[in-house]
Amino acid sequence: MLALEIEQLIMTFSGLSAPALAIDHLSIDAGSRIAVTGASGSGKSTFVNVVTGLERVLEGRIRWNGEDIAALSETRRDRFRAANIGLVMQEFHLFPGLSAVENVLLPARLANAATSAIIERAHDLLKIVGLGRAGQRIETMSRGEMQRVAIARALLRKPGVIVADEPTASLDAESGDAVGDLLLDLAIAEGSTLIVVSHDLRLASRLDRRLTFRSGRIVEDSTIKGPAA
Repeated sequence: MLALEIEQLIMTFSGLSAPALAIDHLSIDAGSRIAVTGASGSGKSTFVNVVTGLERVLEGRIRWNGEDIAALSETRRDRFRAANIGLVMQEFHLFPGLSAVENVLLPARLANAATSAIIERAHDLLKIVGLGRAGQRIETMSRGEMQRVAIARALLRKPGVIVADEPTASLDAESGDAVGDLLLDLAIAEGSTLIVVSHDLRLASRLDRRLTFRSGRIVEDSTIKGPAA
């Protein structure tokens, strides 16, 4: 599990009169299950990009278990992300022509890290997420099945944190509920901190804490009492 601490973070972009993101201080305990909500343009995507190291930070500190990724070069941020962060995106970023297991293993193969144990884990994860045919090609799958493959890929290297950006946005209600179940169950089983960015209030209500963004700032930080019926 990884804990997150953000201090004095300001993200500005050319052409914007106000910061895209401004966080004085934010702490997220290891093992937490966090919902990030807010309207489009509120700063949620920038938040995801900076905490995962996809976006370079010039002002502020972003510490995962004490390591400030804002101080790392792009190459070192990429290495940190590959080793510690499992990303699940709205658009699955899977490759047609490859099978489910080939898609799950692709990042490990590119990093020359596809050991026999990793290959075995890829097959096991596909079974856990409910996909029995590891050799099925991606283009023959439903969107719900594709998102399951993406979740398996995100968990392949046992990340300390899972960051899911609108994981149910392109799914129907039944598939969205199933993906939400998987994320919650697997985060607990794998011992990972979970951060979910979502407009899906049903999914957000199943997490432990909600951060609401507006105009690049956290305007509400609340504990969620219990799941929606």
